[in-house]
Amino acid sequence: MSKDSAEELVIQYLKKNKDIFLNHPELIEELNFPSKLNSINKIFDLNAYRFKKFKNDYDQLKKQMSAILKAGNSHIVSQKRILKSSLKILNTKSLSKLIDLIVNDLKLLLACDIINCFFTNNKLKHNNLDQIDSKIASSYFRNKSQTNLNQNPKGILIFFPNKSKVIKSYILLKINYATENFIVALGSKNSEKFSIEQKVDLIKYLINIIEIKLKEFK
Repeated sequence: MSKDSAEELVIQYLKKNKDIFLNHPELIEELNFPSKLNSINKIFDLNAYRFKKFKNDYDQLKKQMSAILKAGNSHIVSQKRILKSSLKILNTKSLSKLIDLIVNDLKLLLACDIINCFFTNNKLKHNNLDQIDSKIASSYFRNKSQTNLNQNPKGILIFFPNKSKVIKSYILLKINYATENFIVALGSKNSEKFSIEQKVDLIKYLINIIEIKLKEFK
């Protein structure tokens, strides 16, 4: 076979462009594959096998790309929501209004079913605030962590006392205020809503914004 023949050119092109059938899976249907390899006597349907393999690889690639695009779009939307909430927080005029904002905005921001807010001292009074023992609260946050997605079942009884039967997953946020802490508990009826694998970078950013604003009300 001549090096300049059309067949040889096609062969060389395919060797250099190994993704062509992933990008154009419809071409596979136009090809004929041998039903037997020279090195073995066993006969099998290579045509069906290779078509199935190419199709599975192509479908898997599409799923991966869709997941990446979906995650990217979701991250951008989350950033915009966090920015909007941050501006609201920085514009609050009192501690009472800030607590209301934390409860109302975070519930919508994280699309959770129930949110409860606690404070590790009984001196601060507010309709949306309950007291929690500081030792109990600190036991849920190890290594100076600001969030807790490692969901201890006992936490449901402590942080969702009236809704413990409906909460299936939750996240805890710790917000420093002077020498005390706010603990925000966000619960969902969906067991897959909050999980330990989730990223919390944007949530930590929002916690930092809240803590900056709280310094004005000491």
